[in-house]
Amino acid sequence: MKQLFLYIILVFSFITSYSQVSGQISGGAGAAFGLGGRNTTDAFLATHLANLRQNKNATGESEILGSPYLTEDFVKSKLFFGDEYIGEYYVRYNALNSEIEIKETQLPGEEAKRLLANEDLRVKYGQRELLFTTYINKKDETKNGYLSIISKGDEFTLYHRLAVKFSEGKAAANSMVMPIPSRYAHFVEYYYTKAGVDRIDQLTQKKGALLKILEKEMKDPVNNFIKENKIDLDNEEHLIKTFEFINSLNTPS
Repeated sequence: MKQLFLYIILVFSFITSYSQVSGQISGGAGAAFGLGGRNTTDAFLATHLANLRQNKNATGESEILGSPYLTEDFVKSKLFFGDEYIGEYYVRYNALNSEIEIKETQLPGEEAKRLLANEDLRVKYGQRELLFTTYINKKDETKNGYLSIISKGDEFTLYHRLAVKFSEGKAAANSMVMPIPSRYAHFVEYYYTKAGVDRIDQLTQKKGALLKILEKEMKDPVNNFIKENKIDLDNEEHLIKTFEFINSLNTPS
């Protein structure tokens, strides 16, 4: 089965410049987790990061802050292809490029490999499951990347996406000004699917925007639920509770 998996998914050597410049996140970033496209490596970005690494000493730029990874460690995870259980691998998720890196062992001499994205692929990583899929962001752009289902019901499915943005630093203009280091900033987005609609859209975490996507019969009960329970839609736990409530409502078909 492992040979079949490697043949279908195509695991190949992972050698890119940004892995050489990533920094360690203080305290780790594994509290929760999902950019990209099917050709997920941005050649321009990879080249740009390589140049930053090479020119760092010349510009006086400090070490890059943060990390493109959810966590720097490889986490023992279960891989599935469709309904087929493939096995356990050590996995690290690169949220900057929406790529999964894998190793068969924790041996320091083993080189990590990149897992070719596939919509039949599922990775049970930590407390969540990463799914490679197509989604539409707030700019109405169609993207491909990894999402995690955090709430699922008859009417709506709610997804979590971890993304990373790279911001280039600035050298000090003079001795009186501190340089601004380059950094990786982590942020979270949420997406949803609605029963009968074959697309995944980004959720705007405002009450008015949420009510707008609901059927007429749902609007008042959900509005009351948010008020009575003092729901903060920027809070993931509250967001999950809200979608669980929405999915509990019985509405005419």
